[in-house]
Amino acid sequence: MPQRPGQQTLRSESEPDDSGTPANDLDLSPASPLPTTSATPTPRKRVRNWVMMGVVVLALGAILFQALTSARVFFYNVDEAVAQRDEIGDSTFRIQGTVVEEPVTDTSGALVFTIGFNGTRATVRHIGEEPTNLFELGVPVVAEGHWQGSEFESTQVLVKHSEAYVAENDQRPGVGDGTYEVESQSGTGNE
Repeated sequence: MPQRPGQQTLRSESEPDDSGTPANDLDLSPASPLPTTSATPTPRKRVRNWVMMGVVVLALGAILFQALTSARVFFYNVDEAVAQRDEIGDSTFRIQGTVVEEPVTDTSGALVFTIGFNGTRATVRHIGEEPTNLFELGVPVVAEGHWQGSEFESTQVLVKHSEAYVAENDQRPGVGDGTYEVESQSGTGNE
């Protein structure tokens, strides 16, 4: 039978191959496996792994500490903030109280007002963005800032508003279609 290119022919053991040696001289036993390295790391690698793990843990700890300390702003009522003024120092925190004196603008353009809570008062000097038109005498506010001497210097004022806005603006989108509940003027509920 004719042989195709690349095709090998089978020979008997006694038949010589192309080199002239008989085929029974070929060793067809499986090759011995390659030498393997042990699965346990050397002492040098073990130390290197522990050092790398320690560096990662320290980096994660530093990131966590920074995130927790920089994102934290304490909240005090006026009476607590005044009582703890020395301990608080010039740290930034939020103070909560009700506006008890009419706000005035001083010569530097700062809004100055007094807030109170539980019979204690504090003067607030607000140098940030002007509060909304809901800011007025008798309204609860939260001011963020720090003590500057005996005054609280704020950079942000948050004003608590009532639900009266929705009742006064019942023609706004979302009012009357179930998005907001509008109380009747008598205050007895929806009618």
